[in-house]
Amino acid sequence: MSRRRVNAMVRCCPTVWVVAATAMAGAVAVADEAPSPPTAPRTHVLVVSKPLVVDPVEMQKRGADAVRMVADAAGTSWPEARIDPLAEDVMTTGQFRGGQVTEKVTGAIFRERVQTLATAVAPHDTVIIYTHSHGRRDGFEEAQPLGGIVVDLPVRRPSHGGTLLWDEYADLILEIPARNVIVLTMSCFAGGLVEYLESEPVRQRWQDRREMEGRNLIVLTSQNKDLTSEPIVRGRQLVNPFTVAVARALAGAADGFRLVDGRPGTPGPEDGAITAGELIDFVLDTTATVVSEMPRRPNTAQPCVTGSYRRDDVLLEGGGWIVGRPDVSRRAADRSPSIGR
Repeated sequence: MSRRRVNAMVRCCPTVWVVAATAMAGAVAVADEAPSPPTAPRTHVLVVSKPLVVDPVEMQKRGADAVRMVADAAGTSWPEARIDPLAEDVMTTGQFRGGQVTEKVTGAIFRERVQTLATAVAPHDTVIIYTHSHGRRDGFEEAQPLGGIVVDLPVRRPSHGGTLLWDEYADLILEIPARNVIVLTMSCFAGGLVEYLESEPVRQRWQDRREMEGRNLIVLTSQNKDLTSEPIVRGRQLVNPFTVAVARALAGAADGFRLVDGRPGTPGPEDGAITAGELIDFVLDTTATVVSEMPRRPNTAQPCVTGSYRRDDVLLEGGGWIVGRPDVSRRAADRSPSIGR
């Protein structure tokens, strides 16, 4: 399977120290204050699922399970991370029509969460956004060419059938000023986001981010722009291979992982950190190759990636699978039944 590659762009951003001078009340002289110590980088994780009310109950539950898998993996590895899990409740059509339930996830709520991230993060922080939803193919409407992810019930927001179009989503993620922005999109036709970001003039907004600003942008999708993103069977349950890959990566399995000529190479040393190259290689490889336990539900994933990044840049460090827990290794993360489903 061919994988898309973007050459890493390298330039580090210098640290700027500001020393403030404060005039003391009643004093003639102005004394220099000592610089405040820099704030430690924080990791912010937004994990969202949105099914349709007409989806079978088991399909709706898969979205909530995916949110729990990804959020638990991130929270276990980085207990200090700010994790915002947002999973829609399971509901029936009758409950929805009868007003017996209130939606936890809507397009307005999702936009507000992302915009809040954009205003709350510091320049040296890391932001991870994982979405688990239905997707629409590019050109699903005659009036406009783009697809997107369905974050509104179509009956509630008829515009574009409840779809957050790729251009709207791109505008949201490109406004996040964090040092590392990692966007993980699980939906049918998700590769349409990659294609849109790589189109002109959109590409000009981010292609030099790593070189000019010292910031990384990584966008990974569960499928290409033409195919549906189908679940496989793991642990006797249906789960998307992309979800498996992301949860395992955040649980530490990406630490030291690398592809050589498209195949897993000799693992590097486990150091409790995940670089851009390790994350990308692990998610692409695992999504495409994790085996379904049921032959009639084969893995058909063709994940995509784009971005502006340096492969050696550390995105996440101090992982709990190493720090204070030397007995927990990458192999243990791979074997974990909670992440294999």
